[in-house]
Amino acid sequence: MIAVLPNNKNGISTVPTKKKKSTRQYDITVFGATGFTGKLTIEYLAKHAPKLKLAIAGRDQNKLLALKNELVALDRRNEQIGVEIASIDDEASMANLAEKTQVLATTVGPYMHYGEAAVKACADKGTDYLDLTGEPEFVDTMYRKYDTVARATKARIIHCCGFDSIPHDLGVLYAVQQLNEQVDDMVRKKVVVNGYVRAGGKISGGTWHSAVNAFSRMTKTLSPKQSWMNLTRGKEIDGRRIITAKPVIFYHRKLKSWAVPFPTIDGQVVRRSAELFEQYGRNFTYGHNVLVKNLPKVLMGLSGVSAIMALSQFNWTKQKLLDWMPQGEGPTMSERERAWFKVVIRARCDSHSVMATVKGGDPGYGETSKMLAESAITLVKDRDHLESVYGVLTPAAAMGNHLIDRLQDAGIRFSVE
Repeated sequence: MIAVLPNNKNGISTVPTKKKKSTRQYDITVFGATGFTGKLTIEYLAKHAPKLKLAIAGRDQNKLLALKNELVALDRRNEQIGVEIASIDDEASMANLAEKTQVLATTVGPYMHYGEAAVKACADKGTDYLDLTGEPEFVDTMYRKYDTVARATKARIIHCCGFDSIPHDLGVLYAVQQLNEQVDDMVRKKVVVNGYVRAGGKISGGTWHSAVNAFSRMTKTLSPKQSWMNLTRGKEIDGRRIITAKPVIFYHRKLKSWAVPFPTIDGQVVRRSAELFEQYGRNFTYGHNVLVKNLPKVLMGLSGVSAIMALSQFNWTKQKLLDWMPQGEGPTMSERERAWFKVVIRARCDSHSVMATVKGGDPGYGETSKMLAESAITLVKDRDHLESVYGVLTPAAAMGNHLIDRLQDAGIRFSVE
């Protein structure tokens, strides 16, 4: 296990005392369970963790009861799943929900609009929190507002627990660990890591809405006032520097594809983990890229992203973009079965290098709901073995190898090529 830096200046607390055995009514509660991804998540939990005390939560009692009936029809043991009514507009109901459960996993997005109530409730009540956000502004805002409270109550607030950003965050952790076995005293050296992602699949209405809203607030998310994503911003702190690789489009001969800088939250999460892990090296550089087979697709993709970003800046055109794919829609089962992803991580130090991969199926739904569910299971079943770190964390900092092992067992493959 890579040790977490015991340094509160980096925004993390390492309190050695373990939590007492939970007396809460539920082990895991899925908030937003009647949504597309929420339903997949609770179905996975009911199938793979039937002995845990589970609950579904949301604001519409009729929809929740209908979902429970579906779950009971699949397995009579699901009669034990609790049903809780809570709304982000009712602070007391959210506090009551957080107080009842060890882990609250929420799929209610876009998180910048609907996420804060759950974070606040969990931070106040010492409840572990998980979400699927890919919104940098939301993560940064939650860090500034609730990190101190969460550390005091011993709550783990863990964002980005789906395809954003578990394959990249844990993939880099895995690659760095493999490299650390080859390099003497890597802690004091320069480490350069590049991530490359390729995926096939169809996005949902919820993902589309999150993306459009994130683009519309891009000027704010790039603000130098960010305090969670870029604490060091290339400056030396405690003898270490965490650096973003220069964005360059190039042809990767070994991967036989064009590598295009990919400005998603994944790179920011990886660099935040590097700030917390001393074994990532004294001088750590990370570049995040998407792989595209041919140059025309690169140009078309850049043009498309630029157009969406421009249109999202104006209310009328932004609404047209949102209306193009309503929330709640998602791909069919057959479409999900054909979807896939592959993340390649290349880590270098001195003359040594490691090429690691993380592979799985449908990145948007099947594997994302699996990642969220396995993260929740890890927080419950491995609680006594996790690092005693609290506050706003990355998946790698909070769950590390315990989650890698569970994902491996669940069919998401981490390997070295």
